[in-house]
Parts: sequence; structure tokens; C-alpha cells
Amino acid sequence: MRVTLLGTGTSYPDPERVQSGVLVEINDMYVLFDVGSGILQRLNQLRIPLTKIHHIFVSHFHIDHCSDLPTLYQSLWMSGYDGTLHLYGPPMIDDWYRGIFTVSFPYMRDRILLELIRLDEFHAVQIADMSVTTCPTLHGSIESRAFKIEHDGRSIVYTSDTAPCPEVIALARGADLLIHECNWLDGDHPAGVHTSPSQLAKIVEQTQPKTVVLTHLGPEVVAQEKRVVDIVARRTNARVVMGRDLLVLDT
Repeated sequence: MRVTLLGTGTSYPDPERVQSGVLVEINDMYVLFDVGSGILQRLNQLRIPLTKIHHIFVSHFHIDHCSDLPTLYQSLWMSGYDGTLHLYGPPMIDDWYRGIFTVSFPYMRDRILLELIRLDEFHAVQIADMSVTTCPTLHGSIESRAFKIEHDGRSIVYTSDTAPCPEVIALARGADLLIHECNWLDGDHPAGVHTSPSQLAKIVEQTQPKTVVLTHLGPEVVAQEKRVVDIVARRTNARVVMGRDLLVLDT
């Protein structure tokens, strides 16, 4: 599996880091996880044909994880897309669809074939020889999902936004690649929203992945890259990397 971090930033504007997005490539199949602002541009930079994307998983419907979806939909329509776009997300996906295609942009409704798949808290999806399993995350009051992608005996876990929670720890245990958010530095923050470096160090100790990549990085985290990576790595022998846009990892 080839993984490309398309966007590693947050809602804060950053010319080097667009909002959340991860692309997984298996053979000639592309699967997209989150589609925040800037993801369409990153796909264009990589010269990924949009018409080859048939499966998109959205972790939750905060705008920095889904704001490029309507633009992607329109781009597919304008490109003469003749496939079916399978869009997976938490149960709020139905309300999101109505808001976009009935209230905001009715002219785009039914321009391409779109299948909505609601993801239960613990859900399993089989796409060809790739499996995707989900679990709930702890991210304020919104319902959100983490994803475990498995193929040919290898596993990738992408947490999206989460504070430390037992469900994500169970999902991530023993992963070959753990892509985990690290939104803010250690300090006094609202509980149950995001993960700090020291919290992530404990998660890594409990899950023992082979490689850890930090994403959803706030500006202050990026500014202290070495210190943050050292904190996360102090309880593990795993390789720990601060993510950056367009970083490619083969698993």
C-alpha cells in the first residue's frame, strides 16, 4: 500500500499545510480519506486523475475534513465521470447531503451517480482486496470515525481528529503505520477534543505500531517539531515522523 499525506494542517491557514486528507493507493485503486480545503489541489499536483477515485471516507463533518467535497463532486461532473462515487461517513452524512444538494447547490444534484454509506461506530467495508474497519473517536460532541485499512497482511490506521480513547487504541494496536493527530502542545486544553504530544506518547506505548506519523498539526506544534517528535518517541522504538503535505510512505 502506498500512502500519501495530502493535507496535514488544521483550520488555520497555512501555505505549506492544507487541511486534512490521506490518499491510499493499492495497485491502480485510489481511496481517499477526508477531503478538507486544499485536497483537490494536492491531487492535481500529484496528477491523480479525479475520475479514478471511486471511494471516499469522511471521518466527520467538521469543515476542515469535508470542505472540498462539493468541489470534487462538481469536478467529476465536469470531467464526464461515468462511475459511481461511494461516499462513506457517520450517520450525519444524510443531513450533509441534503444541506449541500437540496439547500445550497441544487443545480449539482444527481449530476453523477452517488452512493451514500452510513458508517456505524464499528463498521467493516470490503473494497476489492482491501478492508476498512472503523471505530468511534472522541472529538467533542460530533460523531467521528477512525479507520483501519488492511491489505495483504499490512495495516494502516488513520485516526483523524481524536482525544485519547480506548476504541482508537484498540484499533491501532500493532499497526504497521499509525497516522495520528497531534493538534496542540501539552498544556491546558478542553478535554476530549484533540491529542497532545505527551498523550500521543502514551498511545504509542500502548499500541506499539511500527511507524508513527503525526498529522493535523497546529502551528505551534510545527514550530517545535524536534521537541514534539522526541516526546512522542520517548516510550517506543517505533519510527516517529512529523507529517508534511505530499509525504509518501510505502507499507
